[in-house]
Amino acid sequence: MSMHSFSGNSSSTEHGLDAGRQSGAHLAARPARVIVTPVDPPLHHPLSKRDVQRVLSVLPPESTEGLRSVSLLGDMRTASGYPILVSYRKQGFIRLHALSAEPWRVGPLRATQVADLLRYGAHVDASPEETRITWTPEALRLYITICALMPGVSRHRREHEGLTEPGTLVRALDEATEPWLVSDLALRQWSEFLRDQAGKARSMGTGA
Repeated sequence: MSMHSFSGNSSSTEHGLDAGRQSGAHLAARPARVIVTPVDPPLHHPLSKRDVQRVLSVLPPESTEGLRSVSLLGDMRTASGYPILVSYRKQGFIRLHALSAEPWRVGPLRATQVADLLRYGAHVDASPEETRITWTPEALRLYITICALMPGVSRHRREHEGLTEPGTLVRALDEATEPWLVSDLALRQWSEFLRDQAGKARSMGTGA
């Protein structure tokens, strides 16, 4: 795999997995806790505790320095009813929010946002009044890794470096949110990584 830089100060995820592996990620640092709050169907956590731990373990140490916890919490929505993907409680605390396992029905989205969802493998039925989004578990796991966990880590890195931002909202799927920038190569690498890790977990009988 080629190495890409990880930017904690822009809407991008342009690093390959070698960046964390070659730097010996988290050999000395204490890993962040991953705290899971149970939710009732149809809500669910697209990423499991182990998924989050695996992803954090391969990120460059400087991107997660000072990160204390990632919490998998209940769902949240914007005032317009769009799902909130990730929020930031205070420095060191990332919150990933539960999402429906059923097709999502949200308000209208821009063409660039629809194209971005399709890129992750979503099935999208869009109209001027409503957008219906259907996911496979694998596609949603990739989407939340790149478009929720990574923005949360990026926000944490900025805060850790003293660039304080107002509010707790990091990223929602709404009409104002720009697509998170990620190269085709990085997207393919993360897809292969998540698929490989899920396969290893199934073969060990531990669940993904």
